[in-house]
Amino acid sequence: MYITYCRNQRSIKVVDTTQYRRNPTTGEYRPTYLIRVSDWVKVPGKQAETGYCALSYVWEQSGDVVQKENGEYDCIDNGRHCIVEGYDMGKDGLFPKIIRMLRREKRDSVTMTPTDAEEIKFEVKFIPSTRSKATIKHVTYEELLQQICKDFEIEYLWYDKICIDQSDHEIKLQEIKQMHKIYSNACYTVAIVPEVHIYDPKDFDTIDLVYDDTKASTKAWIDMVAKSLWWKRSWTLEETMSSKRILVIGTDTHFWQHSFHTCDIPTSYNDFSIWMLDFANQQQGGGSVNQALRQAQFRTSSKEHDKIFSLANIFPDLFKSMEINYKIDIKTTLNRFYRTIATHDLSILCFGSNLFYNGWEISVNTMKNHNLPSWTGVSGLHHYKRVTTTTTWLQPQHSLCDDMLLHISTKYYKTLSVVPYDCGCFSPLSHDKLQWNQQVDNFVERWEAKGLSITVEEDTALIDWAIKMRNISGHFATHYYKPQDAPAMQARPLSLTENCDECIILPILLKCYSLLVGRIEKSPSLKHPTGYSHDYFLPVIKKYVDAANGTKERYKAIGIYYLGGTFHKEFISDDPDEILSSIFGDVHNEAKEFIIQ
Repeated sequence: MYITYCRNQRSIKVVDTTQYRRNPTTGEYRPTYLIRVSDWVKVPGKQAETGYCALSYVWEQSGDVVQKENGEYDCIDNGRHCIVEGYDMGKDGLFPKIIRMLRREKRDSVTMTPTDAEEIKFEVKFIPSTRSKATIKHVTYEELLQQICKDFEIEYLWYDKICIDQSDHEIKLQEIKQMHKIYSNACYTVAIVPEVHIYDPKDFDTIDLVYDDTKASTKAWIDMVAKSLWWKRSWTLEETMSSKRILVIGTDTHFWQHSFHTCDIPTSYNDFSIWMLDFANQQQGGGSVNQALRQAQFRTSSKEHDKIFSLANIFPDLFKSMEINYKIDIKTTLNRFYRTIATHDLSILCFGSNLFYNGWEISVNTMKNHNLPSWTGVSGLHHYKRVTTTTTWLQPQHSLCDDMLLHISTKYYKTLSVVPYDCGCFSPLSHDKLQWNQQVDNFVERWEAKGLSITVEEDTALIDWAIKMRNISGHFATHYYKPQDAPAMQARPLSLTENCDECIILPILLKCYSLLVGRIEKSPSLKHPTGYSHDYFLPVIKKYVDAANGTKERYKAIGIYYLGGTFHKEFISDDPDEILSSIFGDVHNEAKEFIIQ
């Protein structure tokens, strides 16, 4: 695939960020080798005394993909990339063309999410007017990169294809282990995302009231998340999460983004600034494993091992002893990875349904084919905000056996009788299309109103809780629990991966951190952090019959139970002990061991 780069780029941001890009702080670490941009020569990294930038790109977009005799794939650059100079958006046009968009029938619906084999193909066609002075120059990918670096005043660049000796297997593996250092110590990361482009010059001057940003910024974000190959790859996730700042360069526009957590410069509010950039060094002690899994389990890679190696590099301290070896079978590699996570961090259990209320899949999980245990969350969708486990005095004991069963032993647990939402994916009304559609319409109407009712009508209260859960966790509520004879407002929602009428909640208090932001005066699209609010969840398990083990009790991890949060004052106290005491007041005589498969 070949890409187009227009030199007279226009920044999406309302405020000029050139000074931020020119003067970022950098770490002391330097990669073994860098490219000197002026003459495109590989030099020792120590030459870059004032810092360097790191490149993030998708190798399929650097040329023609060909399959070699050994079955491996390679990318051949035949010099058909385009550099466009002198174009005028008022006269000329850049039009994205969807070459192919595959639809797959599933559960009587159409899902537009591409799988690994069903990518949305994207092409940009440049159309100059008869009066245009624009010119098109065909170049190699490296010549394109050199021009981009010169245009953005980058002196030294780390580009893996040149800076790593691809022919030396041992050196390559050593450099892979240094990736988090390379990106975290760079001045900023340069991401090449050609799917981002200008639709209408007026979008730069129009504020999108829904997203509280310019329409140009909103459309660029949608292009990147929904259309770009860059967003779907495993390695680019690691590169993003290791970076403090990122410069996204599209076909004819770009934007600069930095972490909310590492500098005082106001920035726009999105997944980059809040949850992804500078993942390891965020306030409150860094990001949590559930955030990385939220992204990683839906990304693709040319080799299955790369999904795990890229994830492991996001947590370098946790996986410093993990061997990066493509010769070890993928099942063993996966087991080592998930065992390490579950041993150290039970926030892995903070996942909910991966379905919209109408039963459509939100994202296609690329890890489903590996027969992983339910507690890994591959049947659901992990929470996208930082989550910690805050259980104290009733901390359950947990361990993992060789066959990947998670053993949790505790005297504190509670059985809940739950009911599916009438407007949810497990609705008992789903067979009655007319009644079900009416329920969905009522739900959508309440959703769009964004107002939380102060009444105690049960239907209204349940919808309010569903909206809260969606806003806080990104999950649609599937079921709810209401204590017998209790007021409607004491009902609480659950987001489950399987339908059930009875489940068990465990005393593992999952504390979710939501960043509170304030507006910057005279810059409605820019924000700054003001603090945190907290919400609480409990993991949900379900008993099931394992025919292979006869009468032995086995359980599945199937989702989360939402308790509420401090922002809406559902709790008098923010103390974990008091919250858990109010839920698990009764202690069972003996500890029960739950074996979760």
